[in-house]
Amino acid sequence: MSDFDKQKGARSIFERILEGTALLSGITMIAMMLLVTISVFFRYTLNQPILGSQELVQMGMVLVVMLAMPYTAYHSLHIRVDIFDKLLGRVGRYVCDIIARALGIGVLVILVNKAWDKALDAHEYEDVSNMLQLPFWVAYAAISIGMACYALVLAYQLYRQLGNWSGYDE
Repeated sequence: MSDFDKQKGARSIFERILEGTALLSGITMIAMMLLVTISVFFRYTLNQPILGSQELVQMGMVLVVMLAMPYTAYHSLHIRVDIFDKLLGRVGRYVCDIIARALGIGVLVILVNKAWDKALDAHEYEDVSNMLQLPFWVAYAAISIGMACYALVLAYQLYRQLGNWSGYDE
């Protein structure tokens, strides 16, 4: 098996992981939309609010954002502000993108470490939400997983960028 085939296989596995996190994010978003719709109906029509729905939505938003971000970045679906692109030119954009990705990886590594430590602490001390007793470690773990995947995406993009100066036009 050639190096290209190995790299393609590894990329395919990573793409599947990102698709899985994005799918989980989408399912969570749909569940939250249903919960909010039902909660509003119960509150205003039946005068019976669903207790704890706000906690579920807050926890769900962490999952939605953190698990969708790596997929979004991998496929360049995020917002990109290109105010200085024409001023910087191709070389300036190339260098700035390298710096931005390297700094992003550094910040994300710190975030992953801190969030993972918080997840372990929350699990050890059994930190839970007020009303539904939802464990907080789940949210911290989602932050760690999502941001670790995001750092890997940035590392992959940096690797591709450094190996492709002649075709760089991002």
